[in-house]
Amino acid sequence: MTAGGRATNTRRARGVQRGSVGFMFQFPGDPTTPGVASTPDLPDSKRVSPEQSAQLPKIPSTPLSYADARPILEHLAGPDSPRDWQGSLPFTYHVGPGPVKVRLHLKQDFQFRTIWDVIGRARGSEWPDELVIAGNHRDAWVYGAVDPNSGTTAMLEAVRGVGELLKSGWRPKRTLIFASWDGEEEGLIGSTEWGEQHATGLAGAVAYFNVDVGVSGPKFGASAEPTLKPFVREITKIVPSPQGGMLYDAWRKESEPRKTSPEPGSSYLPPVARVDSDVPVGDLGSGSDYTVFLQHLGIPSDDLGSTGSYGVYHSVFDNFNWFNKFADPDFVYEQEVARVFGLQAIRMADTDVLPYDYDLYGKEILAYLDAAQKKAEAEFGSHAPTFDQAEAAAKKLQQAGMKVLAQQGRAPADPRVLNHALCQAERALLLPDGLPDRPWYRHAIYAPGQYTGYAAVVIPGVNEAIDRHDLDVTRKQLSALSAALERSARILNSDH
Repeated sequence: MTAGGRATNTRRARGVQRGSVGFMFQFPGDPTTPGVASTPDLPDSKRVSPEQSAQLPKIPSTPLSYADARPILEHLAGPDSPRDWQGSLPFTYHVGPGPVKVRLHLKQDFQFRTIWDVIGRARGSEWPDELVIAGNHRDAWVYGAVDPNSGTTAMLEAVRGVGELLKSGWRPKRTLIFASWDGEEEGLIGSTEWGEQHATGLAGAVAYFNVDVGVSGPKFGASAEPTLKPFVREITKIVPSPQGGMLYDAWRKESEPRKTSPEPGSSYLPPVARVDSDVPVGDLGSGSDYTVFLQHLGIPSDDLGSTGSYGVYHSVFDNFNWFNKFADPDFVYEQEVARVFGLQAIRMADTDVLPYDYDLYGKEILAYLDAAQKKAEAEFGSHAPTFDQAEAAAKKLQQAGMKVLAQQGRAPADPRVLNHALCQAERALLLPDGLPDRPWYRHAIYAPGQYTGYAAVVIPGVNEAIDRHDLDVTRKQLSALSAALERSARILNSDH
């Protein structure tokens, strides 16, 4: 699994897609320090050796261009490959063996190196312990004009705007943090280790906003944890679109014909469940720096960008010349993304009551449960476990969310108790023991799948147990999910 985006098939014959190769579905970050911050003073006794790390593959590999792979594939004998394996080269693919032979010589470098996260803060004037974090990584494979520099440009423009506000005397009510992450392409190292190191202080974090591939074309897309989906939509209603009108209107128009496939080169995937008729906001799996914040720490997060055909992903051709000719010649979409990114941070830092929508969250979880129950019945037949307890808990969460929406609409004189409950309701969805066989991932509702790349698997403990035909684990994960939903609903129903 490579960090930082998704490839396309519109690539030059000799274009090589670089990328880290690691089992990030186990955990991201430094492969030798799962769940522990990798700091210079960490003793060797606290580290796992590279040979023992569950994140590092045991089979060496290297990327090839399809021009280099062609003569190898052409000379493979044996049966025809499964048709799903047939690629676009103009000959029938075979599975071998031989007669072609390949000698592969790789040098693996396991040295420790220092990386640098750059953090800027504007201290909150009223609730300084409540944090709004906005981030982008700055490391790249070769030039990285699109990935990540188009996102870095948008973030720096947002930072410049916030700087002008600060010069005018404005101060955010919450502490506003902008983060430039290092080491993302090697497995989300910079953000993950920072999140693990500052986990205690991040207990007051109310949101993390991410931009990675900021602009590769004109189609806006976003993914978010459900409580933030309406918030993202509202922000786009006040940002002008280069296509005329507001971004929200252009986004809705572009979304109408979209069915199940993302625009080539996009980090956006359609949501698993559609419970409203609004513009679709996708679900967060992994592949960028929001991972530690949502799936390990339980901080509501989102990710956004403007996409298009992007056949130079992670290659030497992802340079300024390509960006200037094909992605955004007039830099108008850079401005659009910078405005959305910056306004999210400013609005969240200054709002009196956090704009979380647990009503929508509950509805989406109910849809996930309905789909999982049908899958369980198909898999286990008459032995399928009951979903009644989980569905009842999800309904409690949805109903509590509906009541809280009414309270959010009439902000109390002192909103701190309500805001604390809104944050803790998300933290309550973390599983104390994490997911089966990969405890670093703690979120009961979202995780990257073990076999889906970056795409999110919803209610992952339950769905993946069903996929493994493990009835006992399915029952245990349903119980753990039900308990998490009950905890969250109970917090929302408390007095605030």
